[in-house]
Amino acid sequence: MGNMTSTEIELTGENHVESWLAENGYSNITKETLFPQEKEIRATGTLENIIVLVRTFLHPNRPFKLSEYETHKVMLRASRQKNTAYAAYVVIDETKSLVGDIVWERLG
Repeated sequence: MGNMTSTEIELTGENHVESWLAENGYSNITKETLFPQEKEIRATGTLENIIVLVRTFLHPNRPFKLSEYETHKVMLRASRQKNTAYAAYVVIDETKSLVGDIVWERLG
């Protein structure tokens, strides 16, 4: 495949997260674009409603945590809507397949 664009990488990671959420009982899964390079996924669960900020990396690159600023922004949006904020770290390969598991971090 070779040389995926950053947009392709991001969309692939978001698609993996959306699939995981659906497979694990979440519903009303929607993607919201806040700014051109900033999207979040919202989902309704049986225990909690969540907002997820997804970070996707192309293997062999490894995930790094959100900055304090990014964490604060997503937590603020989540608290306004009485949701729980999460970060999802995704690693994919050149074929857009998931490498390992999605790493979840509850923010706050």
